[in-house]
Amino acid sequence: MHEKMDVLSELSEIEKYDEKNIKTVIKGERYLLVKNKNGNIGVAAVLGEDISRINISNPDLNNIADRIFLTAYYNSLFNTERENLSDGDLLQVVDFKRYSNIVMIGYFKPVIEKMSAKGLKVAVFDLRDGTVSLPLSEQKKYLQKADAVILSATSIFNGTFDNIVSNTAGDTFILGPTSILHEKFFEYKPVKGIFGSIFQPDDNRVERSVAEGWGTRQFLKFGKKVSFLNFLN
Repeated sequence: MHEKMDVLSELSEIEKYDEKNIKTVIKGERYLLVKNKNGNIGVAAVLGEDISRINISNPDLNNIADRIFLTAYYNSLFNTERENLSDGDLLQVVDFKRYSNIVMIGYFKPVIEKMSAKGLKVAVFDLRDGTVSLPLSEQKKYLQKADAVILSATSIFNGTFDNIVSNTAGDTFILGPTSILHEKFFEYKPVKGIFGSIFQPDDNRVERSVAEGWGTRQFLKFGKKVSFLNFLN
């Protein structure tokens, strides 16, 4: 899982993991939540992985459960209100009519429905849902031709992020509440924007939603969708 090039490993070098930063960890059926000592909340999708045994004292970057936990941890550190974030979701910010070859890695049903309504065609690849995904063996070929890539932030913890961004020159947009809003991602030249979420500190509505096993649509109503855009590339 943890390879030589790994963005989560690189983040851990920039900001060393510190168990003392953690106030609360909630293991939900669909999401894992970390609240840090400042009350800031971070989340990461679970995607059916077993997160019952997380090594909070010494997380292992080779362990998928620990990687999910670390993603939520860094989400709690960096997904906070600040001046370089903008309001609005992906389709409000990016005009995809500018692109002719759009690839989506990780199936976002509401986004696909809205794009389809606008007459946009999107090639979808998803590790978990073969009913909507093109054959994964075709993914590299599509990425190399793509001029726009919508990339699930779950790629951060499942070990596919670095391989995906190294195989495309298309404008890449990281999407989902699992996203970590950190400029490190902009060192990967294709990445033009990160579209994630922020929550009010100590919002027990979010904590309760995750604990009760609710998904994105339920707990995001207590947060705010934001974009972190790369104006340098």
